[in-house]
Amino acid sequence: MATTKTKEKKKTNKKSAKEIVEENRKKIVDKLISNMEKGYIFSEWAWNRNAFLPRNAVTGTQYQGINRLNLSFEAIENGYEDPRWLTLKKANEMGYRVKSGTKGVFCEKWIWQKMEKVIDEETGEVEKDENGKDKYKMVELSRPIINYFYLYNASQIEGIPPYIEPKKEEQSNVLEMADSFIVSSECPIEEKFQEKAFYSPFDDKITLPPRKFFKSDEAFLGTLLHEMSHSTGNEERLNRDIKNRFGTEKYAIEELTAELSCVFLEAELDKDIDFTRQDHINYFNSWIQVLKNDPNELYKVCSNASKSCNRLMDNYERVRAFENTQTKQKDENELEAVI
Repeated sequence: MATTKTKEKKKTNKKSAKEIVEENRKKIVDKLISNMEKGYIFSEWAWNRNAFLPRNAVTGTQYQGINRLNLSFEAIENGYEDPRWLTLKKANEMGYRVKSGTKGVFCEKWIWQKMEKVIDEETGEVEKDENGKDKYKMVELSRPIINYFYLYNASQIEGIPPYIEPKKEEQSNVLEMADSFIVSSECPIEEKFQEKAFYSPFDDKITLPPRKFFKSDEAFLGTLLHEMSHSTGNEERLNRDIKNRFGTEKYAIEELTAELSCVFLEAELDKDIDFTRQDHINYFNSWIQVLKNDPNELYKVCSNASKSCNRLMDNYERVRAFENTQTKQKDENELEAVI
């Protein structure tokens, strides 16, 4: 099958993959800074939560880190409601066709492992398997191999089957959802009569004002998830540098990490969550300065935000599965009692 000519073709130049990746990061950072200077991280996107759930159209694997952020930006800007993405090569292999003239989205790839032949320490010869072929093993690299690739949204691909929205578990009551997250928390959470909400990395504890003090249930849930995002950075969990003084660059980085974690959580939960409090907005200037100083910080922030979101969702889903089992068992027992 003849491959489609696209604008995605890698330009012939002498730049290394690392240089090309860093240039693209700078573009993403500039886009994020431009939004922050207008007073928000993402503009109107609530109608398109799929934009924040980019996944491989064949394997279903969700893209993470800075690739997730970049694909989300592209989906929002181009109005893509289909969350599936593919490379040109894979689309051709599947018998699909990327529309002529369409542009792929640059994504980066870091390879930390590679296959190496197994060498016998005594003879220095390559070991053989039972079939007489060279043996291989996976080894960790001290420095990653940096590469990049381009992805196309399913909306740009002809022949791909229509997208079928996966069924999601419904938990309509926002406070019930918040309670399930509280049960799933890996650190204590206390509602206390005070004005501020915070996570203490020294005590490993979250303190919140009573839920009735919040302007809405969504605001309570949003604040809860923001502080729980911070708690994932504990040294026994994801081990981020979170014990920093207010006003420092590292403090600002951790706040941006929690903010992006909440953006990802809102998409995962498919629920309107009010997590952008005024004190978060006040951090914009410090976030802008951090990213201007070093655009590569965004890579770390996105990676950590993805890990935070995934950890909280995994814990939440385990609790929900247990709660559903308990509810089902209770209903069965009540039915037996009636019969």
